Amino acid sequence: MTKAYLINPNELIRDYNEVVDKAQKIAIYTIGIELQKKEIEDLQLYIDKLSVQREEFATKNNGNEANLIYCLERLAMIIQSEIKMLISLKEDEMSQAWDILVDCQVHLGTVIRNYPFESDHLENYLQRLHNYEKTLFPKMIFNSYGGFVKESHCSICKSDYGDCDHIKGKLYNGKMCTRNITEVELEEVSMVENPANKHCRALYIEENGIKIDLLTKREISTKS
Repeated sequence: MTKAYLINPNELIRDYNEVVDKAQKIAIYTIGIELQKKEIEDLQLYIDKLSVQREEFATKNNGNEANLIYCLERLAMIIQSEIKMLISLKEDEMSQAWDILVDCQVHLGTVIRNYPFESDHLENYLQRLHNYEKTLFPKMIFNSYGGFVKESHCSICKSDYGDCDHIKGKLYNGKMCTRNITEVELEEVSMVENPANKHCRALYIEENGIKIDLLTKREISTKS
């Protein structure tokens, strides 16, 4: 069943597409940094506008509109972050570039699961982000931890998570439900190829007593 909207969602999507088409022409490695930084500022103005609209719809309990705008707002932030990643690479901030890329992948996956319309184009964008990982960065070594969650709360209603009907990763009136873990008992740590969290990576290896950065292959100085 098609969700009911009080406004025409095509108008919101049309405005978004205009902004995105312009931004994607700048999200190319060879484009000048000064142009990319200007595009980041322009995107922020659009993101701020969407944030205000989302709050207005949420206040009126227009959940469908608020949820759609959340998705568009988050997508604009992802494209903005993609440009920031390219700038970080140019400025030799490799660790920062990796963290930005991982955040983009995670946030885009969440949007895809909540986007109310056909999302093949978003799946293609997610593949583009994965291609960045494969072509711009070396193969990473990841850590994964396992344990027991002893205390956690729902971000929507603040109840103990599991005692309410909210589901993490779903949108409710323009807000994303997250499970906020406040106490956990760590059981084990292991090395894996496909971690749940790609931020949990090994930072360096030791070769003949010398620490080597895994991203840059540079020797890590031990001087204080």
